[in-house]
Amino acid sequence: MKSIFRATAILSGSSLISLCVGIVSAKVLALILQPAGYGYYGLLQSFLGVTTLLSGLGMATGMVRLGARAAAQNEHAKLASLRTGAWLLFSCLGSVTLLVLYTFRVTLSRWALGSPDHGWTIVLIGVALLFTVAGNIQMGTLNAYHRVGALAKYGVVNTLGGALITIGAVVIWHSAGIVPAVIAGAFVNWAASRYFLHREVRRERVMQSRQETFRSAWDLLRFGGPFTASVLVGSGVQLALPMIVLHLLNPQSVGYYKAAAAISVGYLGFLVTAMGLDYYPRASAVSDQPKALVKLINDQHRLVMLIAVPIILGMLALVPIIVPLVYSTKFSPAVEILEWQLIGDLFKFSSWTIGFAILARCSTSVYFLTESIGGLTTLLTTWLFVRWFGLSGLGISFLATYVIYYVFASVIIRREIPLTWTASNKKMMIAGVASALIVRIMPYTQFSHFRTPVALALASIVGIPNLLVLWREFMTSSEPPLASQACKQPGTSAVQADLQSSSR
Repeated sequence: MKSIFRATAILSGSSLISLCVGIVSAKVLALILQPAGYGYYGLLQSFLGVTTLLSGLGMATGMVRLGARAAAQNEHAKLASLRTGAWLLFSCLGSVTLLVLYTFRVTLSRWALGSPDHGWTIVLIGVALLFTVAGNIQMGTLNAYHRVGALAKYGVVNTLGGALITIGAVVIWHSAGIVPAVIAGAFVNWAASRYFLHREVRRERVMQSRQETFRSAWDLLRFGGPFTASVLVGSGVQLALPMIVLHLLNPQSVGYYKAAAAISVGYLGFLVTAMGLDYYPRASAVSDQPKALVKLINDQHRLVMLIAVPIILGMLALVPIIVPLVYSTKFSPAVEILEWQLIGDLFKFSSWTIGFAILARCSTSVYFLTESIGGLTTLLTTWLFVRWFGLSGLGISFLATYVIYYVFASVIIRREIPLTWTASNKKMMIAGVASALIVRIMPYTQFSHFRTPVALALASIVGIPNLLVLWREFMTSSEPPLASQACKQPGTSAVQADLQSSSR
């Protein structure tokens, strides 16, 4: 528990800085671009995210899945061939992607931006796509070595650089600066990841045959193809939601949704970062040890609940104040979307704890099934609830999606390992959901005026004991990292020490 908390704390510092910078950036963009312009910015980011997912073909995640154990066991030859194979795939896939974007630029413009007049914008986004995919490969390599400290520093540099460029471009050129800002931000991502990778990981000079390179590329492709299909039908749908909202509602609604989603993702962004950069490598390292994996899942879930529940309750209390403060009063329709999303976050983080374990433990076909359920549920609930409730239906569909995804993910993981939630995990989940629903329902009762005080009281009642628990366990626990426990083999002690030192 202590090692997980330490890594989360390191990444939390990075995410806190990123959050503060993001708030300043969002405020400037909202004031200058207004909801419609902010929605256009969100559509470009959405398109970049979807195309990056497709052209990246899961190579960054594949580097972690295939390279984490090799890094822990000091297998330099395997890691070197994986890196070479990844760049070979990048060259091929990047060329094909640029050709597709150029050929179908008008059609893609109509689909992604709601008008056929932005064809060359689509082509320019292809440049940002190449920098983004290359940066992700470099970060995947760094993550395979479990360099938590370097990943945290990268997060700060990337966020600061991207925000400064975005703010500068929009202040100078207003909406015309959005496309240059997206491209420059992708370049910063690539440059920062390259710097930290070369600084932290020495590339061993290992003789590689062309056959080994092609074999590694094939391994990455064999993992990345099903993985990309899985993510595309799962979180890929979430990436595409701004474009779906555009066709269901209007450009202003995209801006409201983008504003709510940015806060929903940002305020607990450090937990998302910690899951991807610390928890997933740990889960991959013990994926063949069911008991160790069950313990790791419970430890991670407990940490997530200890941190997330009081923050979510506090956010529920302050949402009507936060949205106008971060953006402007013109973004007030985003409040109701965000309130439902906050409740859904309880199920989202809980299900992601299971989801990363499924990715590490199960076959790609099982992971595809899991993500398909999430993606199809997102599409169905979004269409239904937007038709029934309008703009607020976007928030309700978020909650419904993650409740369903949580149930299915729990069923799937229990077919693989004997996962049973600890008593404390059950209590925290039930208490968190019940408290959040009470706060959300209060405006529809005669006690609506007491909503904010009640929410803040519940956040304090839960938060103070949780903080004491975290502090006590951090100070008294002497448990070594699970990833290191899994790699206790002759000749690996130096690597174990390196993994532990990178978490400090």
